[in-house]
Amino acid sequence: MNVEDRGVRRRAELVFAAYELFVDKGYRCVVVADIVARAGVSHGTFYNYFTNKRDVLDAVIDHYFALIRDRVFSRAVTGQRPRTLDEFCALFIRVIDHCYELVQDEPGLVTFILIEATSIDDRVAERSMQNLTGYGDEATAWIKNGIALGYLDPTLDPRLTGELLLSILLSALLSAIRDGADGLDPQRVRTDLVAFVRAALEP
Repeated sequence: MNVEDRGVRRRAELVFAAYELFVDKGYRCVVVADIVARAGVSHGTFYNYFTNKRDVLDAVIDHYFALIRDRVFSRAVTGQRPRTLDEFCALFIRVIDHCYELVQDEPGLVTFILIEATSIDDRVAERSMQNLTGYGDEATAWIKNGIALGYLDPTLDPRLTGELLLSILLSALLSAIRDGADGLDPQRVRTDLVAFVRAALEP
C-alpha cells in the first residue's frame, strides 16, 4: 500500500471513529481526544487531516449522506428505467423498502444525520441541505424521464415534483426511525405513500 492509499485509509478511519462517537455520545459530548483514542492514532495524526472536531463533522456528514444515497437510492434504481407509471411506483416502493432496511441496519445513522446533526448549527444545516439537493437532482431526473416517456403528467414542474418525492422519502425514513411508535407499520407507510405519489403524478 502506497503513502497516498494509507492516507486515504487513515482519514476514513478517523471519519468512522468520529461518526461512531457522535452517534453513541452526541456531537457536543465528544472531544478530539475521544476520536484519536477510538481510531488508535495520535493527536498529530488527527491534525494531519482535520483542523478540529467541527472539521471532521463536515467529513462525517458528507460521507454518511453519500452512504444514505447509495443505500436508499442507488441500489434501488441502478439500471432501472421505468417506462410506465406502474413501473415508476414499483421503483418507488423499492426505495421506501431500502429506507427501512437502512434504519434497521444502521439505527443511529439516520437519526444523527437527519435530526441531531442539523441542529448543531446553521453551517451544518446548510451542508445537509446541499447534500439533500443532490438527492433532489436524482428525483428530478426521474420526473423528467417520466414526462418524456409520456407516463407522467406533462404539466408537472420537474424540480418541484422531485423535491416533493424527496420529502416523501424523508417521511419514510422518519417513520422507519419511529419503528411503529406513530401507529404506522411499513406496509401501511408503503401503501399510503405510493398511493399519494400515483395520484400526484398520473396524467
